[in-house]
Amino acid sequence: MTKKNRSRKTNKELMNAIFHSTIEILNNEGYSNLTFSRVAILAGTTRAVLYRRWENPFMMLYDAEQHFSDDISSFSNIDFSNSSMRANLVRAIGHFHSSPKFIRAYMTELGNDMPYAKNLASKIKKDNLFIMGRLLKQAQLDGEIKKNVSDYVKLLPFNLLMYQAMLNPDELTHAWVKQMIDETVIPAIMAQQKQPKKE
Repeated sequence: MTKKNRSRKTNKELMNAIFHSTIEILNNEGYSNLTFSRVAILAGTTRAVLYRRWENPFMMLYDAEQHFSDDISSFSNIDFSNSSMRANLVRAIGHFHSSPKFIRAYMTELGNDMPYAKNLASKIKKDNLFIMGRLLKQAQLDGEIKKNVSDYVKLLPFNLLMYQAMLNPDELTHAWVKQMIDETVIPAIMAQQKQPKKE
């Protein structure tokens, strides 16, 4: 078959191939083997195509993770009013536990002091505070809590997820998320309901 007759992938097909290949390499070979060369070969494209779209393999991995998960903006449309605070926490936090290998890659890049990872960390922090802010505002409307919760406590479940992904990734299960919420997050939220607000 000549090059003229060879069918070209549409942009959507190409991106799907790239993202599938990226996740496959991460899951089967580890983050240290995630390179533009490996992805290009597996996806049936060239490194030049990847270099034009991404600054580095991690940002390609981030986009792949976003492609296969619910976009964070979808949380702006979630109706938290029909469930308890606990059920909403399990629903929201459980969304993020599914990829410990991605979390480890993200933490590796942060540990290497990469500017793009720091920028992403700022965005993720803002997104996480937004999710928890909406969730806890509904808990206030429902009368489950009366006082605002500190940003430290709002970010606590996400920080614990990252810690677990780094140290015990095999134990990062949905059951672990529920235990973390019941034994750490909810007690921390309720403790702030009892304490006088610090000036």
